[in-house]
Amino acid sequence: MNSAGFIEVLENGLIPYTQHLNPSRRFMQDNDPKHSSKKVKEWSEANKINWWKTPPESPDLNPIENLWHEDKEYVRRVVKPQRKEELVKGILDFWETVNRRKCSKYIGHLRKVISKVIECNNGGPTGY
Repeated sequence: MNSAGFIEVLENGLIPYTQHLNPSRRFMQDNDPKHSSKKVKEWSEANKINWWKTPPESPDLNPIENLWHEDKEYVRRVVKPQRKEELVKGILDFWETVNRRKCSKYIGHLRKVISKVIECNNGGPTGY
């Protein structure tokens, strides 16, 4: 995916989905090049996206990284796929377990690590 594809995802998926949320919401993303490109920054400003800029290389401030880790562990330990179809089914089964409570857990994890991120390595990994 490139920055144009990312903007398309935002326009057609995320932005319409979040329209009903609190207007003071903040959009958090990592520093992947497609997320932080000049084109995306300009689009975000033009669309009044309240973007929370995170330090580079700070996976502890990106809750989705923990969710991806749980997904990978589920597939590796529980599904143990031998074929592509089993892998796809395992991933889809995992996503059926993702609910508001699980998301809140990962977002709540930020409270635990934010002071450590500030202390460590200019925003680098804390080991949590």
